[in-house]
Amino acid sequence: MKKFSTFTHWTTEFANQGVFDDINRLTAFDEWHKWPSPKALQSLLPYEVKNLNNKTIEFVPQRPDEDFSAVAYEEVVYQSGQVPTRSESWHDIFGAITWSLFPKTKAVLNKLHHDDIQTNGKSQRSKLRNALTLFDECGVILVTKNKGITDLLANHQWHEAFVERRSNWFQAGEEGVCAYVFGHANYEMLTKPFDGLTGKWLHIDMSAELSSLPLNVQYRMIDEKLADKVLSGVLNDNSQLSPLPLLGVPRWYDKNEDADYYKNTDYFRPKRN
Repeated sequence: MKKFSTFTHWTTEFANQGVFDDINRLTAFDEWHKWPSPKALQSLLPYEVKNLNNKTIEFVPQRPDEDFSAVAYEEVVYQSGQVPTRSESWHDIFGAITWSLFPKTKAVLNKLHHDDIQTNGKSQRSKLRNALTLFDECGVILVTKNKGITDLLANHQWHEAFVERRSNWFQAGEEGVCAYVFGHANYEMLTKPFDGLTGKWLHIDMSAELSSLPLNVQYRMIDEKLADKVLSGVLNDNSQLSPLPLLGVPRWYDKNEDADYYKNTDYFRPKRN
């Protein structure tokens, strides 16, 4: 498989796709005109965010000669509160945006990584850290009380979930389902979307009536619920995470307005028996 690569110059030409609507509304992302500095990213945080080691989260420049392993990165963030941020890095920009949207959950993920490293060592990643990393990079949150849709998605019945139940998506009501991007690698790859782009969804059993509230309030409430859910052990392994073809989510990608888009079974694959 060809390695993914995105723009090497600054642009927000991709941000007109619906999947970027939330960060456009909350951060005016589509109006940014140059690569943001760590200080600019710091200004996105909704308050003085502290990690669970009581250290203030601060985005700091990462020197070109620094190359943190995943282990070292989590330890630095936990021990100092400093988040190493590479220059002109889409991955790190979207990582900072995720910190601004889900500060409590990001702090929980960091502490669980740190504690697991202290307990199990650095040589091999545990099932817990695999699941934490997968969600941190590729996670999507589905807020709904509609078990019918979550069952369809879990069973890869894509046409039924995305086409036949299309009116339920982003409907503010008991039968509605709302989707929120968590994984910063999702955002990075959505800068140049391709068939095959897949996230991992996690369900929050909560009415999609939530979407009638101001957007910043939606994210604050989801962050609190999600942080508690992760602390309760939902990511002890990846069994609670299911694949979600990101470009199939209604409103997120223009091409899926045509129902024929979902006929691509190389992307919208049936579940294996």
